[in-house]
Amino acid sequence: MQAFSMSAPSIDLESMTKKELLALANDLGIEGLNDRMLKADIIKRIKEGL
Repeated sequence: MQAFSMSAPSIDLESMTKKELLALANDLGIEGLNDRMLKADIIKRIKEGL
């Protein structure tokens, strides 16, 4: 499993699929996201959660 930096993620969130983003958010413990959300909103929430 890849380690995540709290200050600067080393992964390109923009290149990930919505399904991958939701799985990442789940792994990071970020709640309240779903597949009906815009990809940009999911990315925003992940960045806020880091």
